[in-house]
Amino acid sequence: MIIQCPDCQLRLRLNKAAPASRMQVRCPNCQTKFKVQVKTDQLKAFIAHEDRNVCQQLTERLSLLTASVTIVRDSNQIVTQFQTEDSGVLLLDVAFDGTFPFQLIEKIKDFGHGQQKIILLSSVYNRTAYKKRPDSLYGADAYLELHHIGDRLVPLLTELFPDIASTATSVAPIQTHGDERSLEVAEVSQQAASLAKLLVADIVLYNQDRMEQGVASGQPTQLFAEQLTEGRKLLASRLPATADLPVDFIQQAFDAACQSYNCS
Repeated sequence: MIIQCPDCQLRLRLNKAAPASRMQVRCPNCQTKFKVQVKTDQLKAFIAHEDRNVCQQLTERLSLLTASVTIVRDSNQIVTQFQTEDSGVLLLDVAFDGTFPFQLIEKIKDFGHGQQKIILLSSVYNRTAYKKRPDSLYGADAYLELHHIGDRLVPLLTELFPDIASTATSVAPIQTHGDERSLEVAEVSQQAASLAKLLVADIVLYNQDRMEQGVASGQPTQLFAEQLTEGRKLLASRLPATADLPVDFIQQAFDAACQSYNCS
């Protein structure tokens, strides 16, 4: 790695295998001390997902790239991590922390380090229901459906981080399954609320243009009538006992997503 002294302009060769990402260097010509950013090939990955099986699948694939992997548990931890990192990738569940993470994406992008990338992970409750790409990605850099972790994750990371290309060539694609995410053992109403948030997060992911129109017009429910009806059917098929409860869990989750969008 070639660096240059900011005072005397002497060009120096720095050992690329330096252990730290930031280093203080003394110029041998003018003795000026200055800091440099050392570019390393190791990918730093952060996984924000509550499903253990998904975290395991992602970690296994990332380990083949010799990436460092950190499982993050809440939005505050993500913000803290990315404020101090100049580069890295966040693999972010669209229902992380219970609702679509509009504000979190915006915060990370506002840090301005440039090499921080975000890949949104869909909830994949009904993989056959989605036959199109999202309208757009709410500021994220890419999206990945869970049943494509095995064959699409590594190529996607290579597109975002070309420096890992030489390592990625040795990683063969595999088939993975986007199974329905397990629900915690709880009362039916709690399970229904959790499932509704996941379903609505997927609906929002695939319909940003419609979301913007709905929030702007003040009538998002009307514009999403078809999608919300489909969400209710999926909820009822997974949790039939909700038919006896006087609560529209899908509508509640959708209202929360709209409120979060308004605050972003």
